[in-house]
Amino acid sequence: MRILQAVARTGNMTRAAEELATTQSAVSHALRALESELGVALLVRGNHGVSLTAAGRAVCRRATLILTQVEALEQEVAAARKHDRGTLRVGVIPSANVRLLPPILRRFGEACPQVRLTVMEGSDDEVLEWLETGAADIATVSAGAAAIPADAVARPFAADRMLAVLPSGHELGVRDSVPVAELSRHPFIMSTGGCEPLITALARAAGAILKCHYRVRDTNSILAMVAEGLGVSIVPELSLPAHRPGVHAIPLDPAAERTILLALPADPLPTATAFAELAVALTPRPGLVG
Repeated sequence: MRILQAVARTGNMTRAAEELATTQSAVSHALRALESELGVALLVRGNHGVSLTAAGRAVCRRATLILTQVEALEQEVAAARKHDRGTLRVGVIPSANVRLLPPILRRFGEACPQVRLTVMEGSDDEVLEWLETGAADIATVSAGAAAIPADAVARPFAADRMLAVLPSGHELGVRDSVPVAELSRHPFIMSTGGCEPLITALARAAGAILKCHYRVRDTNSILAMVAEGLGVSIVPELSLPAHRPGVHAIPLDPAAERTILLALPADPLPTATAFAELAVALTPRPGLVG
C-alpha cells in the first residue's frame, strides 16, 4: 500500500523507489503482486511514467486511509509509552517552506528525533488534496486560495503583505504604494501557484479588470518576466527572495494581506498536533511577516 501511494504521488517507479529507499524491481514486483491479489489492474504503464486506473485511484484512496490509521495507532501506542516515533508528512506551499518552516522543522526534529519528517511542497490545491486523501498529516495553505475540506480544522499561522512587483524604473515605482486599478492599466502576469483567487478578489474589490497577458506558476519565473519588462504582478511578500535584480516591490493601496493557515484533519495524528502547537509558538503572531 505504501508503494502504491508513492507511485501515485510521483507518477514514476524510479522516484517512488528512491523515496522508499528500495529498488525499482522491488516496487514493480510489489505492485504486480497487489494487482494479482486484487484481480484488477491498478496502473497504466507507459513510456513517460505510470498513472492510476479508476480502480487504482479507489484502492489508493482506501490504502491512504488505512495507512493513516495504522500510523495513528503506532503513534498513540508510542505516546502511551512516552516514546514518540513514526512519520509526519507536512504539505507546504512554497513561500511558507522557504521562510517559515525551516526553523520549525529544526526545532521539531530536536524535540522528536525519532519522528521522521517528510516535507512535500505544492500549490494550495495540491497540499489540500494531500491533506484530504491522507497523503499529508498537516498542511500550510493560503486562506481563501482554496476550499478547506469540511472535516479539516484550520488555524491562523502567519500573514504577509501582498505587494505589487514592477520592473525597475517603471513609472509606478516612484510611489510609496500603488492601487490595483493602476496595475490594471499595464500587462499583468498572473500567479497560478495559489494566489490567483486572492489577486482576483483584490481586483474585483477595486473595480478593475486585470490584463492577464501571462499566467505563470513559479514566483521566480514571474519575477524574471517582470524584470524583462513583460508586465507587472502581485505576489506575497514571503515569496520574494532577498535579492531580486531588475524588480521593484511596493505595497498595494489600500494595503492587503494574505493569511497563512495550518490545516489538520478532524482526527489528527498526535505528532501533527504537536507540530502545529510548536509552529504557532515559534511564529510571533498570526500577523504581518517581513
